[in-house]
Amino acid sequence: MNSSNDLNQAAIDFLNELLGKGWPDDRGIAELVGISPRSAPEQSVSLAREAGLLLGVWSEPQRRFVYPEFQFDRFGTLRPEVAELLSILPDDGDRSGWRRAFWLYSPHALLHGSLPAEVFTKDPAWVLEVAQQEFYGDPLASW
Repeated sequence: MNSSNDLNQAAIDFLNELLGKGWPDDRGIAELVGISPRSAPEQSVSLAREAGLLLGVWSEPQRRFVYPEFQFDRFGTLRPEVAELLSILPDDGDRSGWRRAFWLYSPHALLHGSLPAEVFTKDPAWVLEVAQQEFYGDPLASW
């Protein structure tokens, strides 16, 4: 197997590991945030995702988007900093959401090896600062 195949398999394994977390789909998010089932909850969540207010990732096995839970506090409220984070993280046309999810769930040196998604739940400002630095800062600043 060549290194390209190894990288592809590693990405697939990581994707499957993340999907194994059992993230909620549109209906689950609608329930979590209290959208009435009579008011087209899937459409409301989909619109929030498309507007960049919420990160959804495409689950091929489920044939629908699922939503990483770091975006919500323990009361089910969408963290207000999510939209800012999503405006910083590049998507490069990745409508599946996985490019952003991989960044959020990979250890990051500027977060002392912690996962941005985990740090975000406790200190969103730090993650915003790191994302801003990584994607829009001076690439030579850390040298």
